[in-house]
Amino acid sequence: MKNQKIYTCLITLLLFIFCNVSYSQCKSDLEKEKINGSVKEIKETGKSTEDGEVVIVYIKITKYDKKGKALGYSFASNLNDLKPKKTVFEFDQQGNKIKEIRYDLTGNIENYLTYEIDTDGNVIKSRYFTSDDSLDSYSNFKYNQTCDRIEAKHYYSDGNIWLWYKLIYEKGIHTETLSPLDSTISKYTYDNQNNLVEYIEFDKFRRKQKVRTYMYKYDGISNWLKKITYEDGEITWIDERKLIYYD
Repeated sequence: MKNQKIYTCLITLLLFIFCNVSYSQCKSDLEKEKINGSVKEIKETGKSTEDGEVVIVYIKITKYDKKGKALGYSFASNLNDLKPKKTVFEFDQQGNKIKEIRYDLTGNIENYLTYEIDTDGNVIKSRYFTSDDSLDSYSNFKYNQTCDRIEAKHYYSDGNIWLWYKLIYEKGIHTETLSPLDSTISKYTYDNQNNLVEYIEFDKFRRKQKVRTYMYKYDGISNWLKKITYEDGEITWIDERKLIYYD
């Protein structure tokens, strides 16, 4: 049961990465992550907690340039004994990411994504390919005037949609996610540093299904270094970050 939960958390993380990566000229990658200062590298460690045991599920290290643009990352999963896999980005002449190549542990291409960019630098379409260049799936995205993503539709290669969500903002803060396919809704509450402190998930009958709360430890410039996730009063997940800044 524990391995199944850890695997589910890992898949959720990878889906989050896949669904949320976008490179906009309106906002840098660090700004989208609500990170202050000129950060050179971020090391993220995700830990599962169950029965009092803390297990490292993944370690991700992302490098940034001085303008706050992500340059690539390594990702190590406990499914592979925390051995890191490399991901490399390719950019166009304007500095927009147009391709993301993911390598396996032997250094061969495992899969890759390509991106279509609008005039503001937002990713409006991504395509996910397997190592043999076969299209696995693709996604379409829409944005508001401040380059915040307001809609994402994810399709299988045959054109059938498997995930669709709309994001709602209040005063520039993401407060709700609607899922038109199953009529579910998620609500978000943030602290003064604009970090998530409560997540509530409802089913299509607006019955509360899941509540998560989050507590943070910050550094001197309000970047969080530790995030603790609670469900039903119990700690279920711990995220830790180490930030390296440019001089």
